[in-house]
Amino acid sequence: MRSALRLFMLVAGLTFGIAAAHAGMNPFGPSGLPLTSADFANMSKAVDPLLEDETIPIGTVRSWSNARSGNSGTITLEGRFTYDYEGKTLPCRKLRYHTVIRNKADPYNLLINRCKVASGDWMLL
Repeated sequence: MRSALRLFMLVAGLTFGIAAAHAGMNPFGPSGLPLTSADFANMSKAVDPLLEDETIPIGTVRSWSNARSGNSGTITLEGRFTYDYEGKTLPCRKLRYHTVIRNKADPYNLLINRCKVASGDWMLL
């Protein structure tokens, strides 16, 4: 049950937290996902090339860390694929997130798919 809760919190954090990081807030508050806005910003910088650069090989790992929070992680490009949605073919990426939270014994691990929509944003699939 604890692992499922952590998984949910990481998915929610990745979905909403990156945008919140740019606004300078964590929507989950002090008892929510234990990542800071700087953590989300560092995570976003690490994942951007994996999303945008078609020449990066599958299996490439990008690291991020935040000395101030003590949190860190890696993001691995697991694959590229397309997804047909409402008559449009969307470019998609399969990404593996491994996030280590300071003072937590178990890291958060998540495999997600993100697809680029017409607005240019990469959304969770």
